[in-house]
Amino acid sequence: MQGWWSIRHLPNVLLVHFNDLKTDSASEIRRIAAFLDIEIDATQLPAILEHCSFDYMRQVFTDGGETFVHKGTNGRWKDVLSTREIAMADEAAVRNLTRDCAHWLETGELPEENRR
Repeated sequence: MQGWWSIRHLPNVLLVHFNDLKTDSASEIRRIAAFLDIEIDATQLPAILEHCSFDYMRQVFTDGGETFVHKGTNGRWKDVLSTREIAMADEAAVRNLTRDCAHWLETGELPEENRR
């Protein structure tokens, strides 16, 4: 992730955070479309949002949605990893990521200079 974070300012790179997709899909879809220079017909936005939903995507996978997205929830790792494993992941983040990158991974918040 640090590599992508380091080049986030390039015109052909757009960072999209899972939490933003879950909490405000409409805004994120519009932001992605604007980045790709695609105009969205407002009458089609409800269908786009439906087809981009995790529930819809689960239905289209023949091996079952579990092979694509287990639950589609944020922070589920807290219930799966042990305290020691979480500490190890935090230590790896400190060693390998800048503070801004680690913060974005955790929260989805971009530094002011990189919001678009």
